[in-house]
Amino acid sequence: MLLLLVGCKASKEAGSSRKGESGEVEPEQLKPTVDTRFQEVFFQAQLEKAKGNKAKAHELFEQCIAMEPSNSAVHFEVGKYELNELNNAAEALTHAKICVESDPQNAWYQQLLAQSYASLSKYDAAIKAFREVVRLSPDNYEMMYELASVQLYANKQQDAIATYDLLESKTGVYEELSVQKHLLYEQLKQYDKAGLELERLANQYPDEPRYWGMAAQFYQRYGLKEKAARSLENMVKADPSNGQVHWQLSEYYATQGDEKRSYDELKLAFATTDVPIDQKVMVLMRYYSLTQQRPERLPDAYALLVLIEQVHPNEAKGFAMYGDFLARDGKLREALQKYKKAVELGASMSLIWKQVLELEAELADFDALSKDAPKALELYPLVPEFYFFNGLAQQQQKNPAKAVDAFVLGKELVVDNPVLLKRFYASLGESYNALKQYEKSDAAFEDALRIDPADVFVMNNYAYYLAVRKAKLDSAANLSARSNELQPGMASFEDTYAFVLFRQGKHEEAAVWMKKAMAHGEVSADMHEHMGDILFHLGKTEEAISEWKQAASKPGASAKVSEKINQRRYID
Repeated sequence: MLLLLVGCKASKEAGSSRKGESGEVEPEQLKPTVDTRFQEVFFQAQLEKAKGNKAKAHELFEQCIAMEPSNSAVHFEVGKYELNELNNAAEALTHAKICVESDPQNAWYQQLLAQSYASLSKYDAAIKAFREVVRLSPDNYEMMYELASVQLYANKQQDAIATYDLLESKTGVYEELSVQKHLLYEQLKQYDKAGLELERLANQYPDEPRYWGMAAQFYQRYGLKEKAARSLENMVKADPSNGQVHWQLSEYYATQGDEKRSYDELKLAFATTDVPIDQKVMVLMRYYSLTQQRPERLPDAYALLVLIEQVHPNEAKGFAMYGDFLARDGKLREALQKYKKAVELGASMSLIWKQVLELEAELADFDALSKDAPKALELYPLVPEFYFFNGLAQQQQKNPAKAVDAFVLGKELVVDNPVLLKRFYASLGESYNALKQYEKSDAAFEDALRIDPADVFVMNNYAYYLAVRKAKLDSAANLSARSNELQPGMASFEDTYAFVLFRQGKHEEAAVWMKKAMAHGEVSADMHEHMGDILFHLGKTEEAISEWKQAASKPGASAKVSEKINQRRYID
């Protein structure tokens, strides 16, 4: 069954009627001439009704019926209440029949009869009664709508269309009515008539191009290509600068497989404010997926992103979407600028703030991170990631105590996110180590490994810190060896293992692993220094000094390197 329209035109007064005290148009009330008691109760009932005391009025009207059982005006009042307030259609029908038998030419009585039959799903009888209402009150548009609705419930679509035609002859063409007729013709598979209804609507309102768009979409759906093309042409003529017109043209050409013309129309649509930004963002989300499969379409996507930024310079959503593309494509600094612009424009989504902080951390811009993480925390004090980034910024700026405070608070907010919790524990391990709180440091690293026993980075860092302290060297060796097993060929892991072996006094093995680490290419100052330390303990002093000198020439060299060179000996 089609969804029935609920809107209607204002109806005129029907039948013999007058204005009641409530302002409602009702049938002429019978005035009792004999029973004074009836007159008093009837008047009191009308007064209660006017006050809005419907239940009390109903009780009084029933008393009136007991006094004058054939009074149609009272039966009408009781029937209305039974139908509309008590949802008792069967009882309402009984009263309605008495009313109509008394005065079949009264449109109000016929209406109560029709509505009672309809509520009881007695559609044929309801249709007959509604026809009488329309005959008696030809300008009551609401009753025409109800007649058509009952005809639809009775599965009499052609009759409903005829009723709508009658209504249209009185009201003229308007959208709700034309669309309802269109849907009915479509249901009946009378596609020519269905399309004609939309065309008539479009011609009636020449300044409203979307009606031609509706017609074009309908014709496309049923493969009527020529009519669809003609409708699109008329749509463009109606308003050639309207962005929604170009939007629909883009969709049409897409269905025809014409990518170029579809994209050209899409660009014209994006260049206007007629198309809201949410509509444009939805398209860009599709392009985000599309360009992963078809990277050759990336220039098209970026052209649309430029347009959305130009047309909507104060909309955070456009900049956030731009940032998503740039971040995915590895243009991190440009992405960060877009995300920051989105935040500047008031984007309150925590996801955008996460993107800002993630990129600042990835770009090692810890000054910016130390400023932005607290701002994010002000807005979202319950988001654990923001505590993590705040702690990371403090950690990198050599404020381990503040870092610990942030990490401790943040980890308590983590729910069902073991990866994040592991990151908190690993970072706490590093910060506690910097504070020389070694027991807490070791416990934090071990908590991280309990969550993920195969995290090679946690293993490597934990092993390194133990080696620096010359503590738990057997554990350090096991951790470092395991990290190299799980992820072989990592220069930093091999360097750590060499350093652990060196601390254990296994200088020959340390030299083998150090050479592995240095064979991968770029060699850091620490690697040269470690190799120098190993060589010195192997009795190769000159070679050791050569390595220390190379370490001194690199950025990040330790302060002890120069002492080792000057004193020509190892300094712990």
